[in-house]
Amino acid sequence: MTRPESPPASIAIVGLIGGQWFGHDAEATLRAADVLLGHARQFALLDPTIPGERVELWGNLQVVLDRAVEVRDHGGRPCILADGDPGLHGIVGFAAAALGEEALAVHPAPSSIALAFARVGTGWEDAVIVSLRRRTPEEAAAEVLAHDKAAVLVSPANPPEALGRALVAAGADDRRVAVCSRMGEPEERIVRTDAVGLAAGPFDPFSVVVVRAG
Repeated sequence: MTRPESPPASIAIVGLIGGQWFGHDAEATLRAADVLLGHARQFALLDPTIPGERVELWGNLQVVLDRAVEVRDHGGRPCILADGDPGLHGIVGFAAAALGEEALAVHPAPSSIALAFARVGTGWEDAVIVSLRRRTPEEAAAEVLAHDKAAVLVSPANPPEALGRALVAAGADDRRVAVCSRMGEPEERIVRTDAVGLAAGPFDPFSVVVVRAG
C-alpha cells in the first residue's frame, strides 16, 4: 500500500515589535528556526539568545520567500521576521498566494497601526488603511481625503513628507496629522503637525501617518 507523502514543513512568519515577539508559540518558533530572514534593525533588537543563522534579506518579498523555500526544501526550518502584523499589508498575503495558506505558520504581533492609534488616543475601527507601498502619494492623498480618519503606511521610497506634499496639493489644510515613527522601539517618536508641517519634513520613513479631519 502506497502511503501519501507528508506535506512540506511550514514556513514560519513571526511578527516583531521592538524586537519582541508575542506568545509562547512565536517564541518556540524563533528558538527552533535554523535560519532567520530579516533586516538589520530587527536583528539589533532581537534577544541575542535566539539561535539560528541570521540572514539580512528584506524588501523584495519574492527574494525573501524564495530563500525561505530553499531552506525548507533542504530540510531546514526557516523563519521570516516581519514588523508587527504581517497579515496587514505584509508578506502573508503574498506568501499565501504563492505557496498556499497551508504552507504557512503565522505568529503576528500587534500592528504598528494599532499602536499608532493607541498613542494618538483614539480608536481605529472607523479608519481607512492606505499603503504607499502600493499607491502613489497622489492616490493615497485622494483616499485619505475621502475619509475622516486614515492611517497611511509610508516607505523609504515614499516617506511621510511625500504624502504631505500630495495632501497640501489636494487642499488638506484642515487635517490633523500625527507621524508615529518606529512603534514599540527605543527610538519611538510621535510628532503632531498638519499637512504643511508634514510636507516640510523630513520624517522617519519607518512610520505610520495618522490623518484626521479637523
